[in-house]
Amino acid sequence: MNQSIKSSVSNGPEDKVRVLIVDDSPLICGALKQILSSAPGIEIIGCAPNGQEALSFLSSIPCDVCMLDVNMPGINGLTVLKQIMIKSPKPTLMAISFTDDGSRKIFDAFRYGAVDFFQKPVQKEEEDLLSQTIILQDKVKQAAMVQIEAARYLRLKPVSQSGQPKSDREVSAVKFPKGIVIVSTSTGGYSALLSLLPNMSSCPEVPLIVSLGTPARYLNAFIEYLKTYVSFEVLRGRDRKILERGKIYLISNEEFASLEQTGDLLRLIVSPGADLSDRHETLDLLLFSASKHFGPGTLAVFLSGDKMVGLGGAQVVSRNGGRLLVQRPEACLAPGLPGRIVKQLKGESRSPGELSLLMSKWKGI
Repeated sequence: MNQSIKSSVSNGPEDKVRVLIVDDSPLICGALKQILSSAPGIEIIGCAPNGQEALSFLSSIPCDVCMLDVNMPGINGLTVLKQIMIKSPKPTLMAISFTDDGSRKIFDAFRYGAVDFFQKPVQKEEEDLLSQTIILQDKVKQAAMVQIEAARYLRLKPVSQSGQPKSDREVSAVKFPKGIVIVSTSTGGYSALLSLLPNMSSCPEVPLIVSLGTPARYLNAFIEYLKTYVSFEVLRGRDRKILERGKIYLISNEEFASLEQTGDLLRLIVSPGADLSDRHETLDLLLFSASKHFGPGTLAVFLSGDKMVGLGGAQVVSRNGGRLLVQRPEACLAPGLPGRIVKQLKGESRSPGELSLLMSKWKGI
């Protein structure tokens, strides 16, 4: 093996998460190593400066999580990711810099099996550095628990965008919908949505709201990416937005969201979460609100995710006659929440492909 790979194979406990860092910047490698090594349950087993050496390393040293830079000289990150998933599948986190938020490469990586992405650490105020440390350590621990055997290559075909958004005059004629669909997903959510949405031949004839476990600042970039592969309109869910039938609205699980009826219109009410401790309530509030307005016309869909959010809301939806659809836990990168929903509420378990077939036949709820 090339000597430039800095290996630090542990003699410590076997239950530690073993991480390989792949980045051509010694500064970034050092920063990541320092941040992750401060967590008692994480161990850095090596730092590789390029893709070729990373692949050599992975062929001989056990690894639980790979942290991989997208942009590297020689073999780029996406090519390395493809090789990893073919030869020795590992939960992989893709690295971006603060200037790469909208990069299509990141979302392409989810098509090849990446679990999540993270922002490279940057020197800020002490409080910001602490926040970055917590987020990175949490992402690594979550990645180590995914079912990597559920990852699969997604072949997506670009679509022609023939539909045009309604003008302001037309919006005033929008009628109150018959029902609502709420989709929830966190870890593994990008892959789940890329498997589901592009394969839907049509959108349900009701509004569909997706609560995605990602910071709100990344939603616009993901929506722009989806537009290439989804034949119907996907929009950012914003405060006071009029919800129209047959359209999809993305919000972050960091945001508080509810529904409001004003005359014949249905509006989405969105506000930022007060702090990280409030996130467990955000999906519940949205489901409570949906069930209040639509009762049996509410459909709650739970895809891959490990955040135990939405269980209370799902119970309310079920009690009020609404329906629950749950991605099969064995098909999820992160089966935690779907498995819990199935166990406690006995939701109807379906794969993303089955969901897409079901959704393509909807004529309302």
